[in-house]
Amino acid sequence: MCFSTWYPSCYGKEVLGESSGHPAKVGSKEAGAKGQATGGTSPPAVDRLYVCPSCFKYSKELVAWCHHVRVCERKAQIPGRKVYIHPQGRRKILVPYDNKASGPKRRKGEGNIRYVEELVQDEGEWSIWEVDGEKDGLFCQNLSLFAKLFLDNKSVFFDVTGFNYFLLVYTPPTRPSLTSTELEPSLPRITGFFSKEKMSWDSNNLACILIFPPWQRKGLGALLMGASYEISRREGILGGPEKPISDLGRKGYKRYWAGEIARWLLNIDLDTKDSQNEVLVDLNDCSKATWILPEDCLSVLRDMGVVEEAGLGPSKPEEKPINDTDAEESKHEGMRASPAVDGTDKSVVTVVKTVPRVRIDKQAIRRYVAENRISLERVCDPAGFEEGYAIKAPAIAEDEAEEEE
Repeated sequence: MCFSTWYPSCYGKEVLGESSGHPAKVGSKEAGAKGQATGGTSPPAVDRLYVCPSCFKYSKELVAWCHHVRVCERKAQIPGRKVYIHPQGRRKILVPYDNKASGPKRRKGEGNIRYVEELVQDEGEWSIWEVDGEKDGLFCQNLSLFAKLFLDNKSVFFDVTGFNYFLLVYTPPTRPSLTSTELEPSLPRITGFFSKEKMSWDSNNLACILIFPPWQRKGLGALLMGASYEISRREGILGGPEKPISDLGRKGYKRYWAGEIARWLLNIDLDTKDSQNEVLVDLNDCSKATWILPEDCLSVLRDMGVVEEAGLGPSKPEEKPINDTDAEESKHEGMRASPAVDGTDKSVVTVVKTVPRVRIDKQAIRRYVAENRISLERVCDPAGFEEGYAIKAPAIAEDEAEEEE
């Protein structure tokens, strides 16, 4: 399998000896920068790089690479441990369409390539494997260097000890052997990955994400995004991808967020007792239901174009703990105070503010979903994760709470 890279190297032109995207002349000062040999030596950039699909070690020599791949594939070993198995089923993918024939219009930015949706039945197994950057450092370094060829803003290649890598692995179904009655073992293929900091001060649930070019446009990126949010939910940490997001990543996240938010909004039961058949929700409700950050929820709702101004109105009642002084002031302001449930000397006040409100019509959401071909199905099945994975034990959670106090 051979395909072009999007970005040639993680090193700058001053290292590679390039000028305006072209290799420098052999023997020139530019070609010999940063320790590069001069005179009679080949340029540091190569036209073709051979990468092992199993361990991502690379070589510029075809013979050496072929020998390595035979040995590596014989092991058929994926590092780390399997933490998720995706249930088999049908899903929609985008396939290239003959641009000369009549058919659906192409999307902007796709050149002369047209794509149409095709319903396919999953065969084999899709799974996610967790790899510790500290235990399998060489593998994670090679994977990061390979990913840099397709990610412009990736900056971590060698110091991978602080990251966990989640590999998306496809294992084809077993086939009958041509030489015996036994089934031939299937060779698992790594089709993409996302990385996650072991300890993120910003509560990021994803550092970088990549589906390798031959496997793109099959909904696999959304699967990894869904897995990252499900892991956050299990850990009890509200987070999102590391900012800033690349243009390609923002496009994928916009579709994923829109699908999650649209499914939640469409499943809200309207208040039949209300004369206008409406129900009051806020961004915090949306964030709690989808585990998407409130600012990301707001951004997507604006991009969807389903929000219309509804003037000023009362907010949802919010209870806040107050001390004795604030309780006296709240009585004069018309707020309702009640004793705290935990028996402390603090009280709880119910606050209702006048805030700008917006109205979201379900019909507008359905139109947006249909026009943008967004799936409302859950892309990641929580039942597919290993039992108890990423869930903190209650005793550990209580100990951490006591230490904070």
